Amino acid sequence: MIGILDLEICNLTSVSSAVYNLGFDFNIIKINEEKKLNKISHLIIPGVGSFSNISDEYFNNENFQLQLNDYVNKGKPLLGICLGMQFLATEGFENKKSKGLNFIKASVDLMKTDNSKMFYLPHIGWNEINIIKNHSILKGIQNKSNFYFVHSYQMKLRNKECLYAETKYLDNFPSIVINNNVVGFQFHPEKSSKNGLKILENFCNWNI
Repeated sequence: MIGILDLEICNLTSVSSAVYNLGFDFNIIKINEEKKLNKISHLIIPGVGSFSNISDEYFNNENFQLQLNDYVNKGKPLLGICLGMQFLATEGFENKKSKGLNFIKASVDLMKTDNSKMFYLPHIGWNEINIIKNHSILKGIQNKSNFYFVHSYQMKLRNKECLYAETKYLDNFPSIVINNNVVGFQFHPEKSSKNGLKILENFCNWNI
C-alpha cells in the first residue's frame, strides 16, 4: 500500500492517478491520521506550494512528526517530489526561515538567475538529469533522460554523498537525492511521461 501525504496545500490528483495507473493501491493520509503510517509500505510527499506553508501545516501536529520519524527509522521508503523533496531538508528560506524534516542535511534557497533572459524563475519545463551515482531507483533510466520541472528553489546539500543526479539550469542543482530509505525528486515524475512513470514505479517497488 502506497501512502500519499495530504498537507492540504498540495495537488494530490496527478500523483495518486499515476500511482493507481501503475497498478498500486494507495491511501491518502491527512496530517491528523498518523496511525495510517503503520499500514503502508511506502510514503510519498507531493509538492505544490511554498516551503513555509508546508512547514507550518506539518509541524502543527507533533504526533504525526513522531510517527513519521518512527516510520523512517524503521527503514520504510519515503519519497519527496518537488517541494516534497525540498521539505526533506533541514531548513528552507522561502518567505521566511522554516523547519524541514531534516532527513537530508541541506538548506533550500532561491535559485540563481541572470540578465540574459535565458535563465529566469520559475524553472519550468523539460530538462535532463546527469546521473552521478547508480541506484536501484534509477533502473531503466538512461543518463541525460529528460524530466519535467516546475520550481524556483533548490536544495543545497551539506553532504554530497546524498547526491545521485543533478540538473543544469544556470548552475547545477540536485535533482535526485537519496539518504538510505529517503528519496527526493526535484522534478515531477507524474508529469514526466515514460521516464517519470518508470522511476515512480521503481520507487513503489523498492524493497530495502
